[in-house]
Amino acid sequence: MTVLPTGATCRPWALAGIAALGLLAACTNATARRPVTERREFPAGIVQMRWRTPVHEHGLFEPQPEECARGVVVGRRLIIGSRGGNVLGVNVTDGRVLWSTPVSGSIDSEARFDDLQGHVYVGTDDGSFYAVDPNGAIRWSYKAKGAIERQPEVGANAVYVATATDRIFSLEAHTGRHRWQYDREAPEGFTIHGHAGPRLRDGILYSGFSDGFLVALQAANGEVLWARSLASASEQFVDVDSTPTFLKDVLVASSYSGGLYGLAPRNGDPKWRIGIEGAGAVAVLGDRLYVAAPRDGLASVSAEGQILWRQGLAAAGDLTTPVASGPFLIFSGSRSGLYIVDRATGRLLQTFNPGRGMCAGPVLDPDGKGLYVLANSGTLYGLDLLQ
Repeated sequence: MTVLPTGATCRPWALAGIAALGLLAACTNATARRPVTERREFPAGIVQMRWRTPVHEHGLFEPQPEECARGVVVGRRLIIGSRGGNVLGVNVTDGRVLWSTPVSGSIDSEARFDDLQGHVYVGTDDGSFYAVDPNGAIRWSYKAKGAIERQPEVGANAVYVATATDRIFSLEAHTGRHRWQYDREAPEGFTIHGHAGPRLRDGILYSGFSDGFLVALQAANGEVLWARSLASASEQFVDVDSTPTFLKDVLVASSYSGGLYGLAPRNGDPKWRIGIEGAGAVAVLGDRLYVAAPRDGLASVSAEGQILWRQGLAAAGDLTTPVASGPFLIFSGSRSGLYIVDRATGRLLQTFNPGRGMCAGPVLDPDGKGLYVLANSGTLYGLDLLQ
């Protein structure tokens, strides 16, 4: 294992020239739907390497490795999985691996910390779901059907999990005992890889499925309240694979063929729709929505469904859900690494690609001064944000 010492910075080949390239790309890729009257100035280098730690060695001749797991910060350690079939606890100060716990399958999932129970939830590609102590001990596990990739939702002594086989199930958070499950029949033909996660609000659980439907369930028992199709005229690739979210009183979800929708939470009636082909990850940050799509890149959307700006990133691959730190939006591209853009205008400020891209989303420190991201090469990076 090679770990850079605390305070080590990225070499010019990794960051310095890339920042200038990002500024140039902004002039050619970004378009605004309304005039931008102010050009804000930012430091030339916004992220600086703190450390790097290999967590899963990929062979030199492995053509397109992927490591899509996203961790969670608990205290001063990052809990994260890898395709090597381990959950690891990593010291965020210097990148030291504090412990490594083997599990039954490879991990592409987003971890979630349950602060009421004091453990971290992690799902695996073979359908196993674990509650892991921050010190590495497995408290309980549950075997489901289908890969678990999305972050689970946490309620009062309950956890809600979605799988790639169009299933949602609920477990007791303390014991892992099964409470209920909801299954939806997968459509015939091809579907897009991936699946939506669940979103809990006011006792109702919302999630999307590969048949193009968004469904609202009673969180207490899994009873269906309503189901709404978000498919367009296309009969293929109708998947609702992004986790729904809320902007004020609007339920927001995306469909690969139908685009981005703003819906009424009580019945799923559409309030507005934007036709974005391949609409995927959706984030609500402040009073705006940010939606990612492989062809259209990243777009900022108002609560009324108006596009405020777009940043085209055609060569980036699949984009992860953006996170915000001050004036910056930060997200990953599966083929091209980490991106940092101006949250107000979409201007591309900096990229960081140590090679092979990043299908894992970045994780921010609670104080917003550091971020951690797993590259497809199997190396975990700790970066400082210079604001």
